[in-house]
Parts: sequence; structure tokens; C-alpha cells
Amino acid sequence: MAAEVRRLAQQLLDSEVRQEELATLLARADAIRRELEIYTAAAVQDARHRGEKWEAVGKAAHVAPETARARWGPERVARMMDLHANDKRAAPARWRGPQLARLADVPEEAAGAPNTVGVASPAGQLASALEQLQAASGLTIREIADRTMLSPSFISRVLSGDRLPTWDLTCSLAVLFGADPAELRVLFEAAHGMTVHGRQPVAVSIEQLHAAVRGLHRAAKSPSPERIEQYSRKAVTALQARRVLSGIDVPEWEVLAALVCALGGRPHDFKPLWEAVHYTFLMCDDPRLPEGTAHIAVPEEEP
Repeated sequence: MAAEVRRLAQQLLDSEVRQEELATLLARADAIRRELEIYTAAAVQDARHRGEKWEAVGKAAHVAPETARARWGPERVARMMDLHANDKRAAPARWRGPQLARLADVPEEAAGAPNTVGVASPAGQLASALEQLQAASGLTIREIADRTMLSPSFISRVLSGDRLPTWDLTCSLAVLFGADPAELRVLFEAAHGMTVHGRQPVAVSIEQLHAAVRGLHRAAKSPSPERIEQYSRKAVTALQARRVLSGIDVPEWEVLAALVCALGGRPHDFKPLWEAVHYTFLMCDDPRLPEGTAHIAVPEEEP
């Protein structure tokens, strides 16, 4: 937060040097004031967590202990943090829809009838992936909140799908959990209704596709390749699933679409990535892939 205050102050200084209009200067000054209010609240909260009494807080802030308690009490600070985070780094989940169970949640004995299970919302899939990463990391909500300087209640809402994180926050959480943010990119873009980026080098396109599939697999709670074969009714074999998840193959679209469906995803979210791989592969001057690059299944031309 201190870094953000410095950034805002630099903006104000730059505006001053450029002699911008009064409204701009006052708006920048107001942004600094609001950021300082959040910084002060967070500093008091940290002090309270270290065991500081309200008397000490009041003395440091030059106010009465009762005033300090009313101004920076835990509930009020939590609301301030939630509003601040919502303004800065996240937004309410826009498409909630029915939070249907994923195929990976089906009991083993029911695995033979995958069509009885629906698809989770994009926001729910992103939240599920983050939740799985959080569980694997062993970090508590409180520890995550402390490291991200967000409130525990806000972190809980992000992990439950009630709030959509920005890409910056998604990356921060992925790194904090020891994961690759690229695995969450497609889930993030689907949750925010965004489209994929322009053409990339073929190796980059392949890696983006595989990372997206791994992220969806994580959101589905990492079912085994054998269970994926069951969910897809053998439209995807266990070997195919294993090779795709391992980054070895880029299969034909029918196989990839079946794999995405088996993991509870939406194929149209992955089609642009698959097309980007084949576009760059077919259009490049030298079709030979770098050593160690995944094998691409090229569709046969229609007669």
C-alpha cells in the first residue's frame, strides 16, 4: 500500500509539473487521501494483530482509545478493505448461474453416467482452481490475507466465486500458491467474458493451450486419466488424456473438445487456443517444431 501511495504521489507531482487543471489535481489528491486512509486502517489492524492495546493505538494516532476503536474496529476495517479491494482489484461475479457439480465430483459408482452432471459457471471454475491451489499450498485464509494485504473475508469471497479477481490478483495468488498463472488464464478470461489474445509463435500457443487444460483439470479437482476416459465415454482414452495433460500432444479438436467437456469446461473457451496452435503451425515458414515441442495432430483435408 505504501508503494501505491508513492505511485499516486508521483502522478500528482507529474500533473503539477504539467500544470494540469485544478479538477485533475484535486482528483489525484483525493486518491492519495483515500489510499492513506486504507494504509492507516491496515497499519492499525497489523498493530492490533501484534497485540497492541487500543490505548497505544490511540496514543500513536493522537486520539482517544474510544475514538480509535470506533474508527478502526475490526468490522469497519474489514468493510473498508473489501470496498477498497473491490474498487482496485476485483469485481462481483457477473454470471453466477446454477453452481452445478462437475464431472470430477461424481462418485466412482456413478462415473458411468456423466451426462447427468452439468457444467459449472466460469466464475465457479476459476474459484475452484484457486481453491484447489490454496488447499495444496497449506496456506490459511488469514495467511493469504496477510501476504496480499486484503481482508480474510474478501479472500474467502474470491475463493468461493463471489468475487472475480483481476488478472493481477489471480497471478499473485497463483504465485503465492506455487503454481503457474498461465494455467488459470483461460478460466480467468472465461469468467470475465474476455477473448484470447492475438497470434503467438507456435511454441507459445502450444504452451498456452496445455496450461489452460491443466488449469481446467485442476478446477475439476484433478481426476485421473482413467476417470476422464469414463466421463467422456471413451471419446478420450486415458492415454490421450495423460499425454495432453503432460504437454506431449495437441490432439484433434474432437478429442480436445471431449476432454474439456469431461472436465466440466466449455469447448468454445478453448477453441481459439486450439485454432491458434494450428494457424501458427500451418502458416509458419519452417513447419518443423523445436526439439521437445508437443506433437500436433493435424486434421486431414476433406476430399
